[in-house]
Amino acid sequence: MALIQAADEMIAQGGIEGFSLRAAAQRAGVSPAAPAHHFGGAKGLLTEVAILAYERAGRYIDGAGHSNDIVADVRAVGLAFIKFAIDYPGHFRLMFRNDLVDRSDPRLSKASKEPGIRLGHAVLAYRSNAVPQPGSFEDSAEMLCGIAALHGLANMVIEEKAMQFFKGATAKNFVNRYLPKVVEHLFPRTETHPSEPERRKDDA
Repeated sequence: MALIQAADEMIAQGGIEGFSLRAAAQRAGVSPAAPAHHFGGAKGLLTEVAILAYERAGRYIDGAGHSNDIVADVRAVGLAFIKFAIDYPGHFRLMFRNDLVDRSDPRLSKASKEPGIRLGHAVLAYRSNAVPQPGSFEDSAEMLCGIAALHGLANMVIEEKAMQFFKGATAKNFVNRYLPKVVEHLFPRTETHPSEPERRKDDA
C-alpha cells in the first residue's frame, strides 16, 4: 500500500524523528485522514514498517549463509545483523521501540522471531555447542547475552561511537577495516571452537 511505502521511505531517509502521519499521507498522495482510517494511527502504520524491517533484517541474516563451522557462522550472522543496522538505522531503532509499534500484532511477532531465532541459535551453537532446549534458562541466557552484545555493538556503530576506540578509525573506514575484526574478537576461535576441518580430523 502507498502509505506503508511512504512511511518506510520516510524512516529510511529521516529516521523516526522525520516521521509524521500528515507527511506520510502527503507523500503517498492520500487524504490526511487516511492513515487513521486504515491503520488506526501512527502506531498501526509504524508497525507495518517494523514488519518490513524485520523481514529485511532476516534477508541480511539469511544472506550470511550457513556452514558447518560454528565460529564462521556466528561471525557471519552477527556481522550481517550489524550491517543491516548500518544500512537502515532508522528501521533498526524503530524495531525495538515498544512505544511506537504494536507488540500484540501476531504478524510483528512472527516477523521478529525469525531473524532472532537464527541469531540466537548461532550464538548458542558457539557458546554452548548445543541445540536449544525448550524452557532451558541456561540456553535462553546464552542467547540473550550474545544478542545483547551484538545489539549494543550495532547501536554504538550507528551512533558513531565505536570508531572512537580505535586510532585511525573513521566513519568511512570503520565498517570495512575494523568491524569484521571486532566481531572476530567478540567470537574468537579457541581450542573449544576449532575450524570444521580440524574438528573432522580430531573426530576421525
